[in-house]
Amino acid sequence: MSSRERAPGAAVRQERFAGTGEPARISSVRSAIIRMVRARVVRTDLGDDRRSSVRVIRAADPRLRPLLFRPLYGFEQRQAGFTSWLEPPRPAVTMIVDLEGAISVDGEPLPDAWLGGLDDRYAVVGFGGAPYASLDIELTPLGAHRILGMPLSELQGRCVALEELFGDEGRRLTERLRATACWDARFDVLERFLLARAAIGPAPTPAVQWAMRRLRQTGGQERIQTLATEVGCSRRYLTARFTAEVGLAPKTIARQIRFACVCARVRERPAAWARIAVEAGYCDQAHLNRDFRELAGTTPTDFLARLLPGGGVVGDGLPFVQDAAGAAA
Repeated sequence: MSSRERAPGAAVRQERFAGTGEPARISSVRSAIIRMVRARVVRTDLGDDRRSSVRVIRAADPRLRPLLFRPLYGFEQRQAGFTSWLEPPRPAVTMIVDLEGAISVDGEPLPDAWLGGLDDRYAVVGFGGAPYASLDIELTPLGAHRILGMPLSELQGRCVALEELFGDEGRRLTERLRATACWDARFDVLERFLLARAAIGPAPTPAVQWAMRRLRQTGGQERIQTLATEVGCSRRYLTARFTAEVGLAPKTIARQIRFACVCARVRERPAAWARIAVEAGYCDQAHLNRDFRELAGTTPTDFLARLLPGGGVVGDGLPFVQDAAGAAA
């Protein structure tokens, strides 16, 4: 193992702000450069029956990037020939503020500004085919742990209103975002909020941070016992701390990372299912098929047919998780 990948032991070198330490200082010149970063607008034509969508993407402040699962993201869709998206479970904590329209999960309406904890089941997100726009931010689990200042195990499988999580601070954030018409100004408001929360938030347990990093680096293929051995603790201790801070057990997160790798690769090589399964660490095609049934509610072939240009998966016709579970029983 290289020195750059040394596991945390009794003595651990903490990272600066971007994960575990105090905020790093940024020079006035660098700050000026950061403020000059503008959002990029991506328009996607979904065809005559699926209309078009607009994605607004901006790189976050460097101090925030390690806490985010992806860049800052806004979404607008006028009308579409479908009414829902499929969302397989993945190790990202979603924070959404509706700007127009409303959405539901598995038939249940959501608050108009919310944050969702991790789950081990897929979800069908409905918008009814009507115009919809939102600020759609995805945090890493440990980034969310820092922003929220609470164990993510308390949010497992839940979507909670921002005002309930952050009090008046959450309500004011939502009001400012909706009162702002420019996407860059919205992103600026959000960054200030996240930076302020991160500056006072708790650092993750070093062993948990190490385990999460290694799972990402290996595409979810590292064995949990191996991680515990490298860290220098018992598997039981690692699993308990990891589950409390991340929201799901490390084995479950590893499975989600592995499945996300497959979903990303199939967009690039849609005909190479067998090879993709082996590369991602699946035993065989049957193993892969089972994960698609359980994590996406469908087959690999049907999943491929549901892919939307520019990202996203059509959820129409898929059973809600609770309905699928009832039918199986």
